[in-house]
Amino acid sequence: MRTTTKLLAAVAGLIVILVIAAFLTDWRFLRGPVERIASDKLGRQVTLDDFRMRLRPVTRIRLQGLKVANIDGAEHPEMARADTVELHVRVLPLLHRAVVLERLAVDGARAYLARAKDGSNNWTLAREDDGGPPLDLTVRTLSLNEVEVNYDDRMLDVSAKLHAASDTPAPSGPAYGMKLDFSGKYHGGAFGGNARTGGIMTLRDSGTPFPFFIDAKAAATQVRAEGEVGDIFGDARIDVALDIAGPTLSVLYPYINLPLPTTPPYRIKGHLKRTSTQYDLTGMEGRIGSTDIAGDASYHIRPERPLLRAKLKSRVLDMKDLGPLIGVDPDEPAKPAAGMAQPQQAADRRVLPDAEFRLERLNAIDADVTLDAADVRVRGPWAFDDFSAHLILQDGVLKLVPLNFGYAGGELRSDITLDAREKLIRTNAAIAVKRARLSRLFPDVELMKKSEGTLGADIKLKTAGNSVRAMLGRADGTMGAAVTGGDISHLIVEAIGLDAGQALGLLISGEKEQQTRLRCAVATFDVKDGVATSQALVIDTDDTRIDGHGTIDLSKERLNVRLEPQPKDKSILVARSPIDIVGTFADPDFKIDKTTLFARAGAALALGLINPIAALIPLIETGPGTDADCQGLLSSMRGARNNAGGPPPPAKGR
Repeated sequence: MRTTTKLLAAVAGLIVILVIAAFLTDWRFLRGPVERIASDKLGRQVTLDDFRMRLRPVTRIRLQGLKVANIDGAEHPEMARADTVELHVRVLPLLHRAVVLERLAVDGARAYLARAKDGSNNWTLAREDDGGPPLDLTVRTLSLNEVEVNYDDRMLDVSAKLHAASDTPAPSGPAYGMKLDFSGKYHGGAFGGNARTGGIMTLRDSGTPFPFFIDAKAAATQVRAEGEVGDIFGDARIDVALDIAGPTLSVLYPYINLPLPTTPPYRIKGHLKRTSTQYDLTGMEGRIGSTDIAGDASYHIRPERPLLRAKLKSRVLDMKDLGPLIGVDPDEPAKPAAGMAQPQQAADRRVLPDAEFRLERLNAIDADVTLDAADVRVRGPWAFDDFSAHLILQDGVLKLVPLNFGYAGGELRSDITLDAREKLIRTNAAIAVKRARLSRLFPDVELMKKSEGTLGADIKLKTAGNSVRAMLGRADGTMGAAVTGGDISHLIVEAIGLDAGQALGLLISGEKEQQTRLRCAVATFDVKDGVATSQALVIDTDDTRIDGHGTIDLSKERLNVRLEPQPKDKSILVARSPIDIVGTFADPDFKIDKTTLFARAGAALALGLINPIAALIPLIETGPGTDADCQGLLSSMRGARNNAGGPPPPAKGR
């Protein structure tokens, strides 16, 4: 019994001695075995000038003169080398095949990382560890000093260089202890900048984030951010003030997986926070072109596709800043100098946008975005007041429900759906103009300012195509417009009827209070394969009825419409003749039917040779026009009639 007790005591004593020795020794004799094991695992030669280890629950390992050879055929003979590498390793997790580095500090190092177009690289292990599941590696903190990393990725077309060095913190302000300088090229575009961080970066599982500042530039895009970052390899908590500016938001893709639209130059500031898989940009304010923008946005990373949510507001929205969304060039074509080649003739120039929507971007993200603008600026004869839009993009289907404008004292409402799940985008559009005031439709036309009445319109189209031009060129559906109530300038009506007598009288007397009652105006078109054919086209006033017919070719952007005035009153000096609206959208032309006009003029000339007074006979209008059936016309297009606001006036007895 005593012998057994003595034996156990001796064994226990030996274990204690060994443990004490293990804790006291520096284990430098393991340098050779460590070199052999590392070389075997990496499949390349690994050498050390020195190896030291202090065995503890968190064991400290110090490597000096580390050299890791590169793979065969590489440009540089060494993949990495370092003067000093210090690792603090937790021992117990090793029993579960997990490597937890509480600290990794590298001093005086250089690394060359490369990947070929076929995906092969110089950092992948030569062989897999077949002793069980792969090791789980966690690095909690990182410290770098005089470390240079060269990265060449032919697969992503990226080349970059990073230099990290310790930095002396300023007496006041954030405790920056490390400076990072970086530069490189991405798809041929240069980028570069610098960053400052805490002397020790918390990479994982720490409640104490480190201070962070970055000032970077990619092509013409400038990014500045300052705040705190923590747990980079975990949840990557970010809390920074962000300031970003550039020529267009679209160039941020694919730097970030967010397919933003093409825009004019922009600058946006806000507070960016990241928690788990969500980024939040709050207090956002800035400008996109001439448009101010403010609001909040969030970006949620999801396995299937990311989700963007945003609620944005604008005090003044400049429509030219939205034009690039549908392929409209915001810049006016420059006028050529004398002696220079002339631009494309207006008759041949197209005006409908032909830039194609990017299918891959519409399928890369889901989105739910609202934008409200209190005031709208627009060039040309558009009477927009305010703007409101709700964009929903889900599974490649984009819905604008609604896309609304305040328009000429009324409103323009539209629901538009673009299905981008196939090669050709399928589009359904329903557009309605409600209670737009005639006096505000053409604010630059003095005669129209004195006209009253309200306009309603109803448009329903289905089509397929990847640009606005292609969509309209294949469209099927209906278009209708109606005007009810109010008055219209008498001079306009007489001018259309070519009633020189009354028009001259109105001009001499000054056209004050010279209005004629507008009984109704109706235009309906049936659209088939991009060609709109008139079904009804009537403008009816107390003095004149104007009938019309024709086509509008949306594919070729050509007009072919005839207006035939039928004055209801008697007058002299009438050279009534049909008017043709022809030409292109870019260069419309109004032509008088010369055959009819010359017939009257010839008769007047012939009679004038007999008796000058008799020359007026062909120019006397006896008033053959009759009232149009406004009730019947408007009932055939209930949507536009209702949008115009109110029933037509009763027929006036003749």
